[in-house]
Amino acid sequence: MKKKSEMTYDQAREELDTLVASLEQPGADLGKISAHVKRALELVTFCRNYLHQVSKDAEKAIDSYEKE
Repeated sequence: MKKKSEMTYDQAREELDTLVASLEQPGADLGKISAHVKRALELVTFCRNYLHQVSKDAEKAIDSYEKE
């Protein structure tokens, strides 16, 4: 598991997909559900923040282009 600061959006999404798939499996380890859900929430937050920043950067680029 990588630290969030070292992780890319694609890596976070892939890990999130893996966690969701493991939780959907019949016979999922109930002892790990809490840890998986906590990690999933961290990954969702990371992805949301990343996408928010990308959106802000795109808006700045568009505004800059329109001012030229």
